Amino acid sequence: MPTDDEKSPEGCIDNYLFQQWSIACRRYQKHLEKKPAEIIAYIADGLLEPCFVAWYHTNQSRIDAMTLDEYLEEFQKFALPRNWQTKVRDTILSSYQEGALFADWVVVVQNLNAQLKNTGSEHTLTDPTLKAHFKSHMRPDLRRKVDAKKFCFLELADWVAEVTELDKELAED
Repeated sequence: MPTDDEKSPEGCIDNYLFQQWSIACRRYQKHLEKKPAEIIAYIADGLLEPCFVAWYHTNQSRIDAMTLDEYLEEFQKFALPRNWQTKVRDTILSSYQEGALFADWVVVVQNLNAQLKNTGSEHTLTDPTLKAHFKSHMRPDLRRKVDAKKFCFLELADWVAEVTELDKELAED
């Protein structure tokens, strides 16, 4: 595990770019059918940021012996700011619909939650939690309309689709 002295400068990479890198690494492994013991040496050559190249070359023997999951976990600890997952979750939980269309706000929140989910974060919000968040943080006029409809959809996607229609109706009025 990297020490505080080895941490990369903040701003080199963010959680979105890390997610893209991890997806690219998994696709690379899948399509090139590399053995687990070979993959890290191949993907590490794709690191172009000087701070990441230095980190890899300094620890190359140890890193090359890792599985892809171990590598991604350690790279995440090195490359991303401490508590980034907490910050993303807090951003989600402090978001309000305000003047945005409901559907646009939902996409932003779900994309942030996907960043947590795709990195295996324990901070990922479940669908029932997201639904409760959306309901309690939507505009008051939309909330009244939603409450009057008494939706009983179990699936978040169905509920979001119905609320989006209500929001469009309010926008037309």
